[in-house]
Amino acid sequence: MVRKRMNNIIFIVNEHAGNGRAKKIWASWKDKLTFPYTFFMTEYSGHAKEIAKHCAEKSKEEIQIIAIGGDGTIHEIISGVVGFNHVRVGVISAGSGNDFGRTFSSFQTIEQLQDYLIGFNTLEKMDFGQLTTEQDSYGFVNNAGFGFDAKVVYSVNYSRWKKWLNSYGLGKLTYILYVIKELLTFNRFSFSLHTEEDTIKFDDVWFFVVCNQAFFGGGMKISPSSLPNDELIEMTLVNKLPRWKLLFIFGTVFFGKHTKYKEVIQFQAKNFKITMHDRVYGHADGEFSCKTEIDQMYSFSVKSKAWNLARPINKRS
Repeated sequence: MVRKRMNNIIFIVNEHAGNGRAKKIWASWKDKLTFPYTFFMTEYSGHAKEIAKHCAEKSKEEIQIIAIGGDGTIHEIISGVVGFNHVRVGVISAGSGNDFGRTFSSFQTIEQLQDYLIGFNTLEKMDFGQLTTEQDSYGFVNNAGFGFDAKVVYSVNYSRWKKWLNSYGLGKLTYILYVIKELLTFNRFSFSLHTEEDTIKFDDVWFFVVCNQAFFGGGMKISPSSLPNDELIEMTLVNKLPRWKLLFIFGTVFFGKHTKYKEVIQFQAKNFKITMHDRVYGHADGEFSCKTEIDQMYSFSVKSKAWNLARPINKRS
């Protein structure tokens, strides 16, 4: 364990995360902190990434960034500092889904944060996933994929009901409503997975997700064997499943029990190459990424030990 006083401490706060929960946390914590720091408030989508990258590029010395926000804010910050070895990222989870905090270490109290910053500075090097298309690329800390779940994410994020329900603390109801809607209307799709030995075509697919850690969708343990620092990614796909059974299996995902069903297939590798045969919505870390083109190739890969996680004392990922 290294004892070294941290300098260059930067907070990046998305005060809108968790329906204002991040704002309340920051208001409660900021005046109680006993060390010098700089802070930034995000103002728009993508701003957290811009701030984090600017700070990483500007400083030649070791810096500590503390994220206060939800999975989207955390995703942006880590995306901005991938490859910068002198940057550490610590997290105070304040969103509604908090899949990041279910696997990665995060700070729960002011005392825990201050103990870390004034002397017990341990870190863990973590992997970072990459979805690459012919037009663009999308990084992911947690997971990325195509199909049913991505269509739900897209519908929820662009729903006029989301903000209204969030104001009453009922944000998850939006997700439930669109799960039911897509369960009744979603058109299943086909894709081909290319391996070194063969090409495997999958038809009647509901979705597939490529994971760097176990959780997605606000606590569903979709990929139980996934670890964020093993230099591997895992694909989980669901196909040839009647609509009623999909709803039943979703109930088992929270406990990681869905993998026993024959319609759930999993692979593990350093990278995956696929060809999509239908137009399907995609996501990266719960945000809309792209809509696929027919017969276009997409690849998933992992950047090993790409960023540094500030690990609180006595808590491992």
